[in-house]
Amino acid sequence: MYCVSISYKIADIELRKKLVFNQDRIRKITADLTDGGFVCECVMLCTCNRTEIYFCGKKDSEEKVISALADNSGINKNLLSKHLLLFSGDNAIMHLFKVACGIDSMVIGEDEILGQTKSAYFFAKENNTVGHRLNMIFQSAIACAKKIKTETALSKTSVSVATLAANEAAAFGEKVNVLVIGASGKIGTTVLKNLVSHKNVSVCATLRHHNPKLRLIEDLGIEAVDYQKRYEYIRNCDCVISATASPHYTLTLYELKNCLSDTKNRLFIDLAVPPDIEKSVTELKGIRLINIDYFEKLAKDNNELKLDSVGSAEGIINSAVDTLKKDLIFHDFLPHLGKVKKGLADKTLEELIYRMKSDACADEFSAFINVLKEFENQG
Repeated sequence: MYCVSISYKIADIELRKKLVFNQDRIRKITADLTDGGFVCECVMLCTCNRTEIYFCGKKDSEEKVISALADNSGINKNLLSKHLLLFSGDNAIMHLFKVACGIDSMVIGEDEILGQTKSAYFFAKENNTVGHRLNMIFQSAIACAKKIKTETALSKTSVSVATLAANEAAAFGEKVNVLVIGASGKIGTTVLKNLVSHKNVSVCATLRHHNPKLRLIEDLGIEAVDYQKRYEYIRNCDCVISATASPHYTLTLYELKNCLSDTKNRLFIDLAVPPDIEKSVTELKGIRLINIDYFEKLAKDNNELKLDSVGSAEGIINSAVDTLKKDLIFHDFLPHLGKVKKGLADKTLEELIYRMKSDACADEFSAFINVLKEFENQG
């Protein structure tokens, strides 16, 4: 297995926003790669902090995958190559496991990534771009991530970007009126749940009346407002948090100029990639704009508290990856089992032992001998 990864670690938001693809585009990219014979299996994971393609194929298929990302994002291939990481073999498997459990996230142990990994895998299954190898690898990674969530404190003390954003909003003043745009998405919903836990915050959220999340909004005691009237509500807001999946700006400088007649201090928090809020809104006096990259430093402080849990999680991952590798080896061996039985029929045990002694390393030979010893008293 291979992985081409572009993440917050080496690419800023300006580059990452060009690599955020909707499901139709992901379907096209993965289909073109598999149908073209460049790769035999393919899963694409696309979040606000990373775009990654996991695939099985020949080594030169990496170049085809990078070209596909460049062509679909409009980024020059040479520039893109300077902002990506390549993983192969065991390293690619290990990387996926760390991504799924949140160790590789900006906020260590964040909850959203496991669900995003599962969604990417199931979407690939629905579109027939995975076979037995990626099936086994992704199922194992997802199961391992669930075990880590249960058996370590990695996620029990989880602080996501959505939580950090809510804390930032609550710290903006003694009483803070917050408008959340994009409340129906997972990040927006998490933001809302965190905001209502702060006693000094009052919240309203844009939501269409036919949206199934309306009941949740009402249960939280949050006022649902028409998205088309968002600028009217901003006049009375101290903070605006936007977290939609829209390819267009939810807030622009032009509209805000027409909307705001005062210069009071306001905090705008943009959690979307590509951005929801036009960067030039900071030209208006009193407006401070922060985006998802701002929370990287806050995340680092939070991550230091979880280093002990990371060690425990890595131990679980190492064990799970070892089991997975043996399962993959055995699966690949199964078609040969019948012929091997016939080939061994006229061989003695001594011949097999000497062959193992000749070809295996010391650890492998020791493990083989120990297995034979278990049969010593069973004859």
